[in-house]
Formats: sequence, structure tokens, C-alpha cells
Amino acid sequence: MADDPLIPAADDSPLALEDLLAASGLAHEEVSELIQFGVFQLTGSGSSWCFHARTLMLARRAARLRDDFGLNVPGMALALTYLERIEALEARLRELECQLPR
Repeated sequence: MADDPLIPAADDSPLALEDLLAASGLAHEEVSELIQFGVFQLTGSGSSWCFHARTLMLARRAARLRDDFGLNVPGMALALTYLERIEALEARLRELECQLPR
């Protein structure tokens, strides 16, 4: 995946809307709704839409949720929000487990 020309080299590199659409398989309308639901965040203040590079991972996951489970955009937004929360809690749990005496 690192050799994918549509993925910026660094996590803080902006990702253009066209690149996000091409690499994820989402439609423009779906991306627009996911922005409205607060799942995707725009970067910069220009007239063209740019995203953080990590948005590509979220967009691909959203497309898989749509394709595999038939979720609509609100369903994708809810599932993505819960999946991110679960991953954050699992990471915190791993941190705390490392602090336990052996």
C-alpha cells in the first residue's frame, strides 16, 4: 500500500478529494455526507476539498461496510465512529496491561 501513488507519503500530507474518491470507491455524495456527520474532516481553507491522509483508511473501511453489509451513509458513520472508539479503548487497555506487575 505504501507504493500506491494515490496515498501521500506522510500522514500529514493532504489528500485531494479526487484521490480519495479514486482510491476508496466512495461516491462524492457519500463523502459529502460523511463530512456532514463529522466522520471525515477537511483540512486547509481553500476552495478544493483536502483531507488528512488517514482519511483514506476510513474511506476504504466505509466502502467495505457499504459493500459487505449494505449500510447506508448514516450506518457507515455510526459503525466507523464505534469502530474508532473500540480501537482507542483497545489501545488504552494494552497500555494499562503493560503497566501491570508481572
